[in-house]
Amino acid sequence: MNYIQKFLFITLLLSSSIAFGQLTEDPEDRRNQGRDPLRTQTVDGEPLPFGQRLRFGGGITGFQFGNPFSLGVSPVIAYQATEHLIVGIGGNYVYTRYKPGYIYANQGVTINQYGGRGFLMYEFIPSILPNLYLHGELQTNMYQQKVDQVSTAFTGNVTAPLAGLTYMQPITRRFGVNLTALYNLNYRPNDPISYQVYGGSPFVLRLSFF
Repeated sequence: MNYIQKFLFITLLLSSSIAFGQLTEDPEDRRNQGRDPLRTQTVDGEPLPFGQRLRFGGGITGFQFGNPFSLGVSPVIAYQATEHLIVGIGGNYVYTRYKPGYIYANQGVTINQYGGRGFLMYEFIPSILPNLYLHGELQTNMYQQKVDQVSTAFTGNVTAPLAGLTYMQPITRRFGVNLTALYNLNYRPNDPISYQVYGGSPFVLRLSFF
């Protein structure tokens, strides 16, 4: 996938996210009053109901056209526990297809990866760098590789704690664009499952929307 395609795809995602954020604009947003919107309280200082603290979203992962073709989704549900703490859960699925001749001369290969994660995000220096969060999560992934015309599949799983930072660009009180950089504390380069799931690197970069 060339740079022009990547640029157009990211622009489309950002545009759709901004439109979604406008449709879900919180009626109690305080920006029009010259103050930042509170994340857990109404304009009168009352705690927000549980449903109004929830965030929904996700992202696109493993996006690649050609050979191999790869595409994944990662839905997220998050909860604004305090003004500076977000907790959440997410799932992920990535489909990858190698055409015959890429790995094996006359056989294609299909790879399915799926799993889940739980995470915490804490805005640790809001007075200096607002919307910068310490990010920690525990992620589990299942891996299945199937070769055409072969009855059995190679399977495995890997569990990894990840730690790093997330920067959130808010669009509304309950929706934003998130750029995340994490380090896999359990990365094992000699483990074929860990290598395949995390692309041969202990670093995980992620663009998500919630």
